[in-house]
Amino acid sequence: MDLSIVLPVYNVEPYLRECLDSILKNDIVEFEVVAVNDGSSDNSLNILEEYSSKYKNIKIISQINRGLSVARNVGLENSLGEYIYFFDSDDILTENICLFNWIKDINEVDIITFNAEVFEEDISRGVKGVNTYKEHNLAGNRNEINNISFVSYTGEEYFHIIKNKKQYSPVVWRRIYKKSFLTDNNILFFPGLIPAEDDLHFFQTLFLNPNIIHVERDVLLHRIRTTSIMSNLSRNRSYKSFNIILVELLKMKQNCTHGITQQKNIDWIINIFLRRIHTQNPKWKELKRLWKISQEYKVKMNWRTPTKFLFNLMRNYKYE
Repeated sequence: MDLSIVLPVYNVEPYLRECLDSILKNDIVEFEVVAVNDGSSDNSLNILEEYSSKYKNIKIISQINRGLSVARNVGLENSLGEYIYFFDSDDILTENICLFNWIKDINEVDIITFNAEVFEEDISRGVKGVNTYKEHNLAGNRNEINNISFVSYTGEEYFHIIKNKKQYSPVVWRRIYKKSFLTDNNILFFPGLIPAEDDLHFFQTLFLNPNIIHVERDVLLHRIRTTSIMSNLSRNRSYKSFNIILVELLKMKQNCTHGITQQKNIDWIINIFLRRIHTQNPKWKELKRLWKISQEYKVKMNWRTPTKFLFNLMRNYKYE
């Protein structure tokens, strides 16, 4: 089995057929769909069973609702493919997924990345012209297999790219992973982490300095829904998730001291989450707590972090 598409499913009845059709219509490599029904209360499970009766490469796993991260982990555990693609069940694959028919010919590659387009609710309204999910002007070695060009680089090289750009796109649905890379390094999704579950996973993989290739094609159409969990997050929930990620990053800082995981690189990521945390709770007491943590773990703050702290305090004072 070349590729396993892990598909967490939770109450996506209006979009699930479109999603499955986009996967199954493509003449891609030998693949399976591992659909994890995460306690759906709508007609999603019935749709999965309908498709499973027609297509033998669809595997259904049903569980009580345990969240996206656990569903992905269960899908990974039950997958047979050499490569893993974590796919969202309201998104759409383009015909460019067929580019990966040569996936078995790639040697010593841990992660394959590609571009995505974004649309709101209904694809008939067209895609939005945003650059959030695209890679531009990547420095690296350019190669070609079967007339398909791609850029190759290491995790360390990619880290310096995003650090220079001061932005990154951690979403796993823009990446295909070699399964052994994830399982050998025990890389799983942190349960209950919403939002930013992809952020922690992204840095855990990146700091292992993987071999990466990027195909400069739009392989995915990503749907943005106003009714989705991500569109209706509370500040308190974001605050809790960002703090969990901070704790995990501080553990990484303690355990790693060389290569891509040298202190200054982890500090750069920690600074991002210090700012995010304080933005969710922009108070003086919270600032002092975060400052104390940074001193305890010898986190070197860059100028943006105290500036953001002060901005948050001023904003909070204005609206209290």
